[in-house]
Amino acid sequence: PSSEDPWNHPPLGTYTVVSTYTPTLDDEIYVHPGDQVQVYTEYDDGWCLGVNISRGNARGVFPRHCL
Repeated sequence: PSSEDPWNHPPLGTYTVVSTYTPTLDDEIYVHPGDQVQVYTEYDDGWCLGVNISRGNARGVFPRHCL
């Protein structure tokens, strides 16, 4: 695993959320249809690390299927 901070790199892209996700763990963020999120990392397990720029730039992970 790389020790580099993913936030130091440009985002992979900006996407519009299509389904709601409500966090269950501290490192997850809430996403809602219509929100704009910037994705920084896509993980093999189907999760993304990103920023919800529609909700105060909340940082965290959320499921890829919400995009």
